[in-house]
Amino acid sequence: MNEQNNSILNNPFGINIALPKKTIQRVQQVANKQLEEITVNPFLEYFDENDKVFSGEVANEIKKYQAQMYTLGQTMREGSPKRTFNVKV
Repeated sequence: MNEQNNSILNNPFGINIALPKKTIQRVQQVANKQLEEITVNPFLEYFDENDKVFSGEVANEIKKYQAQMYTLGQTMREGSPKRTFNVKV
């Protein structure tokens, strides 16, 4: 009985299993890929989607539309007749 206990203690289940190096490398590759997709890719996608904001194109478009609105408003104000208050009864 003592010999059985010693053999169990010397070779406990699960500890004597060695993983192949290929498996460990593949797990590391998958983990690195998943980590990159979780952390790096969202930032890169955000900057790609909003590139116009960071490059100043959006600010230039806003200024252009504001100038157009001002010009249109000025033209409309010049073309409309002046309103006067009529106190005649």
